[in-house]
Amino acid sequence: MKNSKGFTLIEILAVIIILGILMIIAIPAVTKYISGSKDTTYITTVNKLIDTAMGEVTGLEYSVSNENFTYYIPTKCLTTENDRNESPYGEFVQSYVVVTYNEGKNDYYYTGVDESGHGILLTYRDHLDESTIKTDLKSIDTSIGIGNRQYNYVYSVNCDKTREKIDAHNNIDERGKKTDVTTEDQPSGDNPSGGGSSSNAVVYPEGKTKDTVVTGDIVTIDTEDFYVVKHDGSDLVLLSRYNLNVGSKKKAGATEGIQDSEVKGYVSGGTAYGTVAFSSTNYWHVYDANSNLKTYVDSYKTYLEGKGATIKSARLMTLEESYAFYNENQAAWKETSYWLGSAYYTGYVRSVNSDGYFDNDGYNRGSYFGVRPVIII
Repeated sequence: MKNSKGFTLIEILAVIIILGILMIIAIPAVTKYISGSKDTTYITTVNKLIDTAMGEVTGLEYSVSNENFTYYIPTKCLTTENDRNESPYGEFVQSYVVVTYNEGKNDYYYTGVDESGHGILLTYRDHLDESTIKTDLKSIDTSIGIGNRQYNYVYSVNCDKTREKIDAHNNIDERGKKTDVTTEDQPSGDNPSGGGSSSNAVVYPEGKTKDTVVTGDIVTIDTEDFYVVKHDGSDLVLLSRYNLNVGSKKKAGATEGIQDSEVKGYVSGGTAYGTVAFSSTNYWHVYDANSNLKTYVDSYKTYLEGKGATIKSARLMTLEESYAFYNENQAAWKETSYWLGSAYYTGYVRSVNSDGYFDNDGYNRGSYFGVRPVIII
């Protein structure tokens, strides 16, 4: 009978030692590989969020139009695949696509942190890579502005398109480096953009004043945007960028009485929000105390004054103004359907439909069109 020979204790120990050494070498490498893969996925996720925000800004889901503001859009409010709002390391606690507007174009940035502490400080899109990911972030500062912009608009995480206006601090430059810009200690009564005699609640495009803005520029009062229509002596005539959320078909869940980007009156093939009959009397072709629209316009004036703006008057756009504005800014002129304030001829009122054409509403005076006020400052 032959003797069967097994492994000696020394041989077994040698194998265990060798395996231990291999594990010591391999585990960090595997861990590093897994972490690197997660970091790559993190950046891919962020870029997809930015792409989604670009589409929604272009589609006017978010109003990003003033050169003096930095806009913070919560990623949880973006329409993403499977509505997921998380990184490879966990759910986002704070996460924003940050947008600026300058000379007709938008630039995009990102900042956010997830539940594990992995996150990215405010960074220009082209600079995003694995090296920008931090592992010990606690929170995100939404008061950081970009460039010389003096204010931030931070959209609500409730996803109702409301936004908070705050002063910008600790600004970074257009490509991510910190600047010395500050917005503190604005002299009382001065225009934040550096000129004009209007209330300091009125924010003009960066580098412009009440006297230097031109037709089509966008001026902001609190959350409300306005197109410059014309100068009228020392006064400035402004047209609301969007219709007011008023009338028999108000948008549910949105603030009543102020502008909303989705309130466009009657839009062929779309949902009608904010449609209002011109009047309920036989004198409905004249914009006066008998017009249903006047109460809405007057209330809006009061609302803006409550935000600190000095408004000389508020009314509807005139037919003559609409012709002139059309020649200067056709896209803005036809963003929505709305009533005009002056009659075309006796018995008729005029309006602009969402295709950009004038309509004679005749004796119908139906509630097809929206309320888009003009204010004088």
